[in-house]
Amino acid sequence: MTLAGLRASTASPSAEQIGHELMPVPARTVGALTANWGSAEAVSLYLQRCQVHTPETLVRATWRHALDLRERFDTVLDFGAGDGRFCGTGRYGRYIGYEIDNRVIPASLTSAAATIVNSCAFDASAPAGDLVIGNPPFVRNQDLPEGWKSRAGEILRERTGVSLSGLANAWQYFFLLSLASACDDGVVALVIPYEWVSRPSARALREHIRASGWAVNVYRLVDSTFDSVLTTSSITVVDKANRTGDWSYFEERADGTYKKLPTPTASTEGVLPYTRRNSANPAARARRGLSPGSQKLLVLSEGERVRLGLTVGTDVVRCITSLRHVPAGTTELTEDIFRSCYVERGAKCWLINTARAPSKSLTSYLDSVPETARQTATCLSRSVWWKFEMPEAPELLISMSFNGRTPKAVSNPLSLRAVGGVTGIYCDGPATAITCQQYLSTVDLRQRVVAYSHGLYKIEISQLNHLLNEALSDGRT
Repeated sequence: MTLAGLRASTASPSAEQIGHELMPVPARTVGALTANWGSAEAVSLYLQRCQVHTPETLVRATWRHALDLRERFDTVLDFGAGDGRFCGTGRYGRYIGYEIDNRVIPASLTSAAATIVNSCAFDASAPAGDLVIGNPPFVRNQDLPEGWKSRAGEILRERTGVSLSGLANAWQYFFLLSLASACDDGVVALVIPYEWVSRPSARALREHIRASGWAVNVYRLVDSTFDSVLTTSSITVVDKANRTGDWSYFEERADGTYKKLPTPTASTEGVLPYTRRNSANPAARARRGLSPGSQKLLVLSEGERVRLGLTVGTDVVRCITSLRHVPAGTTELTEDIFRSCYVERGAKCWLINTARAPSKSLTSYLDSVPETARQTATCLSRSVWWKFEMPEAPELLISMSFNGRTPKAVSNPLSLRAVGGVTGIYCDGPATAITCQQYLSTVDLRQRVVAYSHGLYKIEISQLNHLLNEALSDGRT
């Protein structure tokens, strides 16, 4: 069985139906479909991540863009159909939805021409679709059970010859399934993250579409579309009958209309290039902040550290998970700033020290954490749930997300570890670190990266490596 076999509804039941907690899926359904996928905890975690409500206005907008290309569709497919709300509008001969979670399938649908099959979409014998429509789940690759991810990738390789990145999130599997299931002159219209147009993890999808010569329209939506999902969404429409290979980008205005963009970043400069680490200047490189498995449990505040009796330097080491509270214009994260902005503020700033055997106090704390609190994909994948490899301290700390001209970048004399959304820049000496920091403080990246969410921009590790190359080129060092 595959990824879609565990796809919970793209349109979750109302709060009146299930309250604020997820209803348990019948044990026989989960057991039958996930025997080789991993632990029950990993499966349960995935299901919880899948519950994203699709607003009716977005359903209608997605149909509207599809109907701009065709007056009517004979066969419509919807993988992960949920309650079938995509069958409630549009013009079609028949609608076939696939939904494994039978708790959300309604007793009757709004259209007599619609059917929802209680089955795994990847394994079901679906006909070719004139239109494949829907809202695939946004679930991070870290939260995908390894068993189904492997099986889903295998099925897609057999059907398309395309191998998705190991960093691909759930919606990418559904996107490729949709492309493979649309007929040769069909249309695919999906609600997916706008960042797919540039991120390295989606490169295989973009290359597949370009190699096929299909035309693409990407409509970037306003950030308020999904308040609970921290990513800018899009309606992406692929027209397989149009072999011009044209890609067009649009941005939604507040009144619901769209304006055309010259590039994905809305500027003539286009997207900042990506540079792999092994081709970057060896004098400086960026490394993603540590993902310890659970910041809630493995990164502590000062109050938690004191209450647990943990010693600085032995049980815990200094770390930083965000640069948000560092004053603008700061170039060095000093002892005073660390204390005022993190320790005294009660921020998470002490990382469990895994570089040595835990003391009695630390062992007591780790043993006291109940199993139910450790249910993250990373913790579940370890033989010892809390034991991660301790990262080195970088020379510079930089935020991956920003809302000004450029991310905050500060020197790191306290040897803090970079965690979460903070990235470390590792340099071969102080002179290189100064050069990189000065350059990063002068560039304006707003027109060079794709908008991320709620007014924020986000730079990727490979893009940061490209900037480091720029900083150290032309004899700057």
